Amino acid sequence: MVAAITAAEAGAKTVVIEQKLQAAQSILATGNGRCNLANISLAPKRYNHPEFVAEVCDSSWLNDVLGFWNACGLRWTLEEDRLYPVSRQAASVRNVLLARAERAGVIVACGRKVEQVEINDDNCTIKILDETREPAQYCSLIANAAIIAVGGGASSRIAAGLNLEQVAESPILAPLACENSPLASLNGRRAEVIAQIYRGTFPQARERGEVLLRDYGISGIVCFNLSRHAQPGDVITLDFAPDCNASELRQITDPKLTGELVDGCLDGILDPLIAAQIIKLAREQWTLADDDRADAPSSDVQADPLSYALALVKGFPLRVSGIAHPELAQVTRGGLAINQFEPTTLAIQSCPRLFACGEALDIDADCGGFNLAWAWKSGMVAGNAAAQLH
Repeated sequence: MVAAITAAEAGAKTVVIEQKLQAAQSILATGNGRCNLANISLAPKRYNHPEFVAEVCDSSWLNDVLGFWNACGLRWTLEEDRLYPVSRQAASVRNVLLARAERAGVIVACGRKVEQVEINDDNCTIKILDETREPAQYCSLIANAAIIAVGGGASSRIAAGLNLEQVAESPILAPLACENSPLASLNGRRAEVIAQIYRGTFPQARERGEVLLRDYGISGIVCFNLSRHAQPGDVITLDFAPDCNASELRQITDPKLTGELVDGCLDGILDPLIAAQIIKLAREQWTLADDDRADAPSSDVQADPLSYALALVKGFPLRVSGIAHPELAQVTRGGLAINQFEPTTLAIQSCPRLFACGEALDIDADCGGFNLAWAWKSGMVAGNAAAQLH
């Protein structure tokens, strides 16, 4: 939609071909229905291909994004470094986007599925299945340029027909399933943690924030960001007392230095239900099977229950088995390989009339408005460049 608006306002006659019966519906699900539309700390280093992102987005990135939404009539507010519509409703973002598209003369053709794209020397032929008709009918659209702006794995079908290089797609920014989690009974409990991923003895990533314990593993923003780095078999450790070091924790839980693990001794620091489960596991000397981290408790060394409990508080281990509920993933990793694109225009080098933007490209970042900011800016770049061919 941003690409289409940019192209139309640059003078091109523009059509959006949308398979769903309503356009821009996916915006409504972003940010838990509030649409975290950007971040004031935009930086290429947040992305999986920072050099490419830097060339596409340049130093005016945030100003360009906010300028676009300001021209749409949207006003925003700041929560930490995240930008939300002042209404805190994703519907506000969608509505002003559709209104601006209408003002710009963008034709939005919903209920149409792109079956094939052919690129010729002087035009593009787009074969479309019109699913609004009964029975569905095929038609073709001839255009000076085409922009691939699909997400969620849909780019692979179009890429295959054009012999474009594709990076394997997979869901990320999603909940993680954990093997035999002893915290499964705490489904729905939340905690502020520092979470780290280990692959063998090597740390891979670290995040601080809220984690949501689930019966299948973990969820929440911390988990979503870690899902970009996690692989099956990795160990995630949760520090449930991120603002206390080990000695402070011991002083709080054992002020008389008795060395005993007493019921309730962790309640002043942790959610009492989480605390009770950790105490239970410490008394059982529970260990994660085959935990080869350097700081993992050795199975042949019996620590006293209090020390064991404190070790679990500061580094509770869970083994990742994979993405849980891929349908809940916020982003699809992979897509069209970036080495095929001219970064200043997002045109495919071998097909200068064909462009791509947003999630169609192999670009992804953490939660926090970074993925949407990339979608908006790359849409502007592709839309403006495509319009020059009209």
